[in-house]
Amino acid sequence: MTAAVLGACLAQLPAVWVLGGVAVLLAGAVPKAAPAAWGVVGVCLAIGWIGPVLELPGAVMDLSPFGHLPKLPGSAMSWPPLVLLTVVAAALVTAGLAGLRRRDMTG
Repeated sequence: MTAAVLGACLAQLPAVWVLGGVAVLLAGAVPKAAPAAWGVVGVCLAIGWIGPVLELPGAVMDLSPFGHLPKLPGSAMSWPPLVLLTVVAAALVTAGLAGLRRRDMTG
């Protein structure tokens, strides 16, 4: 059972990476808006916690990267959403780092 719980925890990482990628993108592209990344995290948490209670439509629930993850350890593992979220996270981080490289941070 411990391995199944560990696997379920690790399956959450791609969604966390997407949120980290949003933070890097905001810091690189619009540095003054970087704190808004916390707002994105808050919206994702709100969608995940109160979205089902309010019976929000699927389109709203899909705004959170956590909504695309397999429901482990109770259901079958599904790799495509994890791979896609990892690619999205990598693209966000790459774009954010490109923005950081363009900035003049020489003092």
